[in-house]
Amino acid sequence: MKLLNFCNKVIEYSFYLIFFLVPLAFTSDTSELFEFNKLWVTFILTTVVGLAWFTKMAIQRQIKVQRTVLDIPILLFLASQVISTIFSIDRHISIWGYYSRFNGGLLSIISYIFLYYAFVSNFKNEDKKTTSRFDGRKPLLFVGATLLFFAGMYLASLLAAVNLTLPVSLLTVLVSFAVFMVAGPNNPVKRMLYSILSSALLVALWGLPSHFGYDPTCLLFRGKLDVSCWTADFQPKVRIFSTLGQPDWMATYLAALIPVSLALFLKGLPEAFSKKATLVKKVLSLKTAYLLFTILLYTDLLYTGSRSVIAASWLSLIIFVGWFFYSKIWPKWQKERFNLDFRFLLISLLGFLVITFFAGVPFAQFSKFTLPGLQSHFNKAPAPKTTTTPSTFGGELGGTDSGTIRLYVWEGALKIWQNNPIFGTGVETFAYSYYKYRPAGHNLTSEWKYLYNKAHNEYLNYLATTGIVGLATYLSIIGLFLFVGVKYLLKNKKEENLIPLGLLTGFVAIIISNFFGFSVVIINLFFFIFPAIFFLNENTGLGKVVVLPKRKNEIAYAGKLQKVLIAVFALIAIYFIYTLVTYWNADRAYYLGSNYDKSGDYQTAYSYLKKASDMRPGEPVFKDELSINEAVLAIMVLQQGQQQGQNAQQSQQVAKQLADNAIALSDEVTSNHPNSVVYWKTRVRVFYTLSQANPTYLTQALEAIKKSAELAPTDADVSYNLGIIEGQSGDLKGAIKTLENTIKLKPDYLMAYYAIGVFDRQLSVDSKGNVVNEDYAQKAIDEMKYIIKKFGPNKQAQDALDTWQKK
Repeated sequence: MKLLNFCNKVIEYSFYLIFFLVPLAFTSDTSELFEFNKLWVTFILTTVVGLAWFTKMAIQRQIKVQRTVLDIPILLFLASQVISTIFSIDRHISIWGYYSRFNGGLLSIISYIFLYYAFVSNFKNEDKKTTSRFDGRKPLLFVGATLLFFAGMYLASLLAAVNLTLPVSLLTVLVSFAVFMVAGPNNPVKRMLYSILSSALLVALWGLPSHFGYDPTCLLFRGKLDVSCWTADFQPKVRIFSTLGQPDWMATYLAALIPVSLALFLKGLPEAFSKKATLVKKVLSLKTAYLLFTILLYTDLLYTGSRSVIAASWLSLIIFVGWFFYSKIWPKWQKERFNLDFRFLLISLLGFLVITFFAGVPFAQFSKFTLPGLQSHFNKAPAPKTTTTPSTFGGELGGTDSGTIRLYVWEGALKIWQNNPIFGTGVETFAYSYYKYRPAGHNLTSEWKYLYNKAHNEYLNYLATTGIVGLATYLSIIGLFLFVGVKYLLKNKKEENLIPLGLLTGFVAIIISNFFGFSVVIINLFFFIFPAIFFLNENTGLGKVVVLPKRKNEIAYAGKLQKVLIAVFALIAIYFIYTLVTYWNADRAYYLGSNYDKSGDYQTAYSYLKKASDMRPGEPVFKDELSINEAVLAIMVLQQGQQQGQNAQQSQQVAKQLADNAIALSDEVTSNHPNSVVYWKTRVRVFYTLSQANPTYLTQALEAIKKSAELAPTDADVSYNLGIIEGQSGDLKGAIKTLENTIKLKPDYLMAYYAIGVFDRQLSVDSKGNVVNEDYAQKAIDEMKYIIKKFGPNKQAQDALDTWQKK
C-alpha cells in the first residue's frame, strides 16, 4: 500500500514539475538553447510518470485507463503519425523530430498522448483535507518562492566562473517549485493549474525587464544585466521572448493562459463580497493579485510584438467576455443593472485598454491611438535625403514582410501535399520535402537562404508531412473538444463555469495562433492537457474506466511476479533516461564542436565532434558536421607539412586518413538519408574542400551538387554552386547555361552575373590569355557593365572591366 501511495505521489508531482519546468528550461551550452532542453525535460519526466503508472498497475494487477470522449480522434491521430513515419522519406527524422528542436517527432507525439491518458487516469477532482479558515501563510510563501527563484538565479550568475551556473540554477528552480507547491491549493486538478500559472509568473517577470534593456538571461549567461548576449537580429528590446526562445512562442504561451487567469479573477466574486464574508479584505487582495497577474501576462504579450498571436488573443478574449456577459451578467441585467460581476468585468477591460494604450500594438491601424504611436507621430523628424547603395545581394536593403514569406512557404506546403496526398512525406520531414517544391519566388525574399523546417502553419505542416489523414485526425481532436466544451457551457450557464470557459478560450487562442505559426513543446502540452483538465475539473467528457482483468476485490500488494515486472519497468526507464542524458551530453559536445568549426579552430572542434559522434553514433547531424571538419583538417595538415618541409610523408598519411574518414562519414550519412539536401550540400563541401589537394575530387563534388539540385530544383544557391563547379570542371558552356537558370530563379543574384562574365571571358581566350573569340570577350565586358548598372558600383566588376578592356 505504501508503494502504491508513493507511485500516486510520483505521478502527481511529476505532472506539476513538467508544467512548471518546461517553460523555464533552457541552457547556454546546447545546440538549441530552448526547445531542445524543454523536450528533454518532458521526455525524462514522462518516463518517470510511465514507470510510476506501470508500477501502480503491476501492484494492482490490473490495467486501468480512463476513457474520454476524445479517444477515437486521438488514437486515429496517433495511428496516422505511426503510418506516416513508416512511409517517411526519412524515418530517423520522423521518429526523433528535426534536429535541435525535435518537437513534433513521433516520440514527442507519443509522449503528449501518453501524458493525456496518464493525467485523466490518475488524477481526481476532489479536495483533500481543507480548512475553512484563511491561511495567511500561503500568500507569503508564494511571494517567498518568487523571490527565492530570482535570488537563486542571481547567485547562479555569480558562479559562472566556477561552472556552477547550471547545477545552482536547477537547484533554485526545484527549491522554488517545492515552496510554490506548499502554498498551492489542495485539489489536485486545481493544483495543476496552479503549477502552470506559477511558472507563467516567473516567465513573465523574467521577460518583462528585457523590453527595457535588462535581460536576466544575459545576466545568467554573461554576468551582465543587459541585452548584449543577443545578436542585432534577435533583440528582446524590440520583441521579448523570455525563457521561451522566440517572441511568437512566448506570445502563444501567454495568450493561452490569459483567459485562465482572467477566469480565476472573476470566479466567485459575489460570494467573496457577500455580507456573510468575514475575510473580504483578504479575498480582495487575492482577487487583486489575480487581476495584476492577468495584466502582467497581457503586457508581456504586447511586448512580444507578435501580430498574429495578439489578434488571436483579442479574439479569444472577445469570446470569453461575450460568453461571460451572456451567461453571468445578462440574466441579472434587468434586476440589478450594475451588479458586481459587471463592475469587475469593466475593471478588467479597462485594465487591458490602459495597458494597450501605454505599451502600444504592432498594428499600424491601431498604433496611432496608443502612447508610443502618438510619440512617434509628434517626434517624427524629417527624413534626410540620402543616396542608397544597393547591397551585394542585389537590392536586399531590408527584411521582406513576414506575410509575403509565409505565403511562399504555404504554397510550397500545398505542393508537397498535392504530390503526397494520403500520408504526406513523413512526420517532421518538412525541411527536406520543402526544398523540392519550394516556389522560385522565395529566392526574392530576404530569407531566401534560410532552411524552413516548419510550414509556419500548424495545419499545413500536418497536411504536408502527414497528409490528409494526419490533418483530418488532428482537426477532429480540435473539433470534438470545442463541440463538447461549448455544449457543456450551454447546459451549465448558471453555474460556476469560468474555469472551463478560460480553458476553452485559451485553447481557441492556441488553435488560432497555430494558423500563423507552429506548436512548440509547451503549446503541444497545453493542446492535450487543457482538454484533460476541462474534463476532470467539470466531470464531463469522461467515459468508463477500462479495467483488465476485471475483479471485485482490489489488490494493493506486489507478489514475486509483480516485483519482477516492476524491476523490468525500472530497468527500461533507466535505459530510456540514460539514453536521453547521453544524447543531451552528446549535443553539448556537438554544440562546442560546431562553434569551434565556425570560428576556424578546426583542431579543437574535431575532438568535440568526434566525442559527440562516438557518444551518439546513430545521429547523422554529428557525423555530417564531423565529415566537413575532417576534410578541412586534411587540407590543413597537408599545407602545414608542405610549409614545414619535414615529415611530409607522415603528414600525407594523416591527411589521407582524415580524408578517407570524411568521405566514409559522408557516404554513410547520404546513403542512410538520401532525401536530405542538407547532407548533400555538406557532401559537396567535403569533396570541394578535398579537391584543393586532389582535383579528381571535383568530379565527386559535381555529382553531389547535381543530386542537391535534384532535391532542391528551385534553390538559387544550389543552382549557383552547380554552375561554379561545372565551370571549374571545364564545362564552361554548361556552367553558363546553369547560371542563366540561376538568374531566372533569382534575378537579383549578383554573383551569378559575375560568374557568367568570368566564364564568358575564359571562353574568349586561349591558354596564354590571348583573345580568340571576340563575341565571348564582348559578352564578358557587357556582363560586368550590366552588374555596375543594375547593382551600383562594384569593385570586382570594375577591376575585371579595367583588365579586359586594356587587352
